[in-house]
Amino acid sequence: MKTTKKELIYEIDNLKNELRKAKRAINHLCLDINASEKKERDFIGAQNSTIHSEKALKRASNEWSRNVTEPEYKGDWQRITDYIHSSEGLNWYNDSYEYKKNGEFSWCGAFVAFCYSDVILNTRKKIFPSCYRMYENWYDTRRRVKVIHPGDIVTVFSSAKKFYGDHIVLAIDYPDENGDFPTYEGNAKGQGPNGKIEGVIKRKRNLKNVACIYRLSAEDF
Repeated sequence: MKTTKKELIYEIDNLKNELRKAKRAINHLCLDINASEKKERDFIGAQNSTIHSEKALKRASNEWSRNVTEPEYKGDWQRITDYIHSSEGLNWYNDSYEYKKNGEFSWCGAFVAFCYSDVILNTRKKIFPSCYRMYENWYDTRRRVKVIHPGDIVTVFSSAKKFYGDHIVLAIDYPDENGDFPTYEGNAKGQGPNGKIEGVIKRKRNLKNVACIYRLSAEDF
């Protein structure tokens, strides 16, 4: 049976999406390989205060309202550079760095770092970039919790079933009776302020797809 032009375009789009996912996975693995910094264990102090989590959620809401999208969606895609490069985010790369192409950096952790901009820069720079770094530095500390609260940093399973997760999100509220909880996310597909986009989005996740839940401690600020 002859393949139509519409079917070919649809197949090409699917392959492009798969290629972007593969590039992100490669970027995550590169981050994991380089995650050789000294592990921080046995932190002392109270867990993240309501003030800090409320501030992070407000900042996330403001970023969502900006319509931050991947370049091809024609939103405020230049903002992604700030998440990755600025001192409010990860503070990676030099002054000439600019995010220009979907898939060149897995910036979900950079977005959460930007929301938690009052966290110590060294922590944002070294731990926030990947699920693996969070697992290595936080899993055996009081930061890892069992019940999601608003403002918690949650690693979830997206495409690959890594035990430490493969995507970083910010919980907006507690899970409901079905285990669903709302999130703000960067580098994901979902609801933007003007419709469905890929960029900074709102969506719902379910507890069955959660890898780890982290709540920051006083020492982080």
